[in-house]
Amino acid sequence: MPAGCHGEFTSRAIRSFLKPGEVVTFSVLYGRVRQKGPWSEHTIWRHLTACLVNPPPARHEWPSTQPFLLLHEDGTYELYNPRLHPRVRE
Repeated sequence: MPAGCHGEFTSRAIRSFLKPGEVVTFSVLYGRVRQKGPWSEHTIWRHLTACLVNPPPARHEWPSTQPFLLLHEDGTYELYNPRLHPRVRE
């Protein structure tokens, strides 16, 4: 995975911009990550997909990525919490 600002990986930057329980739109999350490092639009978009716990096929390109994002039906994102959210099926 490409490293951005100070060698930080895209997935770590994505995680760092969400607080537990915070629900954000793609535009908000994308904007936060874009300000953090020099990643391309394509890289951010692909990493957002790779970090999803749902649907599991989203992680195909980077199987070693530990998923942590939940994508809601309305297109918003939230940190996945197995205590609060339904169990993700493979």
